Amino acid sequence: MRTNRYGNFAALALASSAGIFVAACARSDETPAPSGKPDAEHATPSSERDAERETPFGKAEVMHSWTRMDWFWRTAAERQSYQSGGAYKAATLAGVDIDRKGHVYVTTPRWLDKGVPSTLNQVVSVYGKSVLLPFPTWDDNAVGDAAARFQNVLGVEVDSANRMWILDMGWVAGMEPTPDGAQKLVVLDLNTATELKRYAIPDSVANRNTSFLNDLVIDEKRELAFITDSGNRAGSPTASGIIVYDFKANTARRILNHHRSVQDDPTRELTVMGERVLPSGRLAVGINGIALSPDGSTLYWNVTTGDAIYSAKVDALLDPTATPAQIDQAIIGPKRIGGGSDGMSADAKGRIYFTNLAAGKVQYFGPQSENVETIAEGPGTEWPDSLTWDDRGGLWFSSNWLNRAFAGQMNFEQGTPNFRIWRIQTDSSKAFVK
Repeated sequence: MRTNRYGNFAALALASSAGIFVAACARSDETPAPSGKPDAEHATPSSERDAERETPFGKAEVMHSWTRMDWFWRTAAERQSYQSGGAYKAATLAGVDIDRKGHVYVTTPRWLDKGVPSTLNQVVSVYGKSVLLPFPTWDDNAVGDAAARFQNVLGVEVDSANRMWILDMGWVAGMEPTPDGAQKLVVLDLNTATELKRYAIPDSVANRNTSFLNDLVIDEKRELAFITDSGNRAGSPTASGIIVYDFKANTARRILNHHRSVQDDPTRELTVMGERVLPSGRLAVGINGIALSPDGSTLYWNVTTGDAIYSAKVDALLDPTATPAQIDQAIIGPKRIGGGSDGMSADAKGRIYFTNLAAGKVQYFGPQSENVETIAEGPGTEWPDSLTWDDRGGLWFSSNWLNRAFAGQMNFEQGTPNFRIWRIQTDSSKAFVK
């Protein structure tokens, strides 16, 4: 157990819920709470027609937005270097998560440029403006010393005990191969500012030349993490699979390696609102989002370059004696959803939520009906990315228009935000498996 690694992390964790400790600055900034008001300037009635019907969902409201991702800079020179050097063009919003005290965290991957200031951040409000504060510290997000610091974080999950599970790809743009020990899973206790586990993912579990460690879901009952490896650095077919991490043993193994249900679909092109993701060439991304049923018995996952959601009983997937034929028989799907998908989540009532990239929608199905229903769509929901929950029944999601970032076509001079974090009030809560 490590207790002194993170510097100002300890002060941050022990701060009152109404305030925030900010290093190298005398300001006292209030952290936005999940029940707070939406970003009034950019609030968009993207789901008003859904709210007008009798549904369990309110309309989608924008809680935070940015045209350019911006940080709580330590110095003016640091900010100037970020702006003038053009690193802002590669700084994209990706994952979003919320801890049990209402603090909001986002990931800003370094897949396009290693100059992105930090890859794991807390969203804070400075004089009414949403900015990013590297989490736990600036130093912990520095490029270099890759086994010890966060290099390229995409997936983050906070469980019911307020433990943050952080998945680090380990590589940054322009780096080949991924440094030894850089691919890692780190578990932090946010209540005590303590590092609980650090697991360096070996090549035997995730090949450093092909892996793209993407998302994760936690089974607190079994103390397991199910991690998606999209495998898109291998091209098509993707070298995809699922990693099962055992918290108690601090070990991991790979399942469904190169299985048809986790690879990209070679017959399909990834499009977003009618636009090809890449003007030339084809982006191949395999398994991405992942979710567990409330009782932990069923695992769900989706594919980004494809049109499918799959599921299987967890016991069948974890059975070390199961033959490939038995695994094939255990997998249910494909369930066609009309386009590639990114984030997934489940609520306590057993509904499975997912993002539809082709249509710019957040949708769900089950458990009583397999029909797909839409709860958010419209201007500003282009490329809905990750999904998470607050403790008041709010379903949150990020949108980031990633296809335009990948193609170098994002407009950073406009007044309209490129990146948003949304909230939808529901009649349920997150499906913690505990």
